[in-house]
Amino acid sequence: MPADRRAPVAADAGRGFGTAIAESTEPRLLELHRAVPDDEADAETRSAVAAYEAELTLFAGLRVLHGRGVPDGAEFAGPVLTRRLDAARTSHRPTWAWPLPGGAAEWTRIAHEHTAGRWEHDEPS
Repeated sequence: MPADRRAPVAADAGRGFGTAIAESTEPRLLELHRAVPDDEADAETRSAVAAYEAELTLFAGLRVLHGRGVPDGAEFAGPVLTRRLDAARTSHRPTWAWPLPGGAAEWTRIAHEHTAGRWEHDEPS
């Protein structure tokens, strides 16, 4: 699934969702975030550092061939390393969900059935 694709998730930490349906009101939005597992963050950190070191090695080779007029590469590779290290711990991660078979149509049918038709939902555009 592409990273920019979003799907609605219904999660009820109390009675808020059920109450909203019973009262025919829009349920409050709950945004879930998945913490980055340490092994993923560590692997991405190692990859970022290896790419940084490879870039500096490339620039060092160019300096040997072309002289000290070639920069050492830190000015170019440093900001990339910073962004990658930050993303290793803080970037958005996909979550896993098991959608209701039948999709939005089935969701709407069940909500309508369980609220005796009092809950009407506008489809997102």
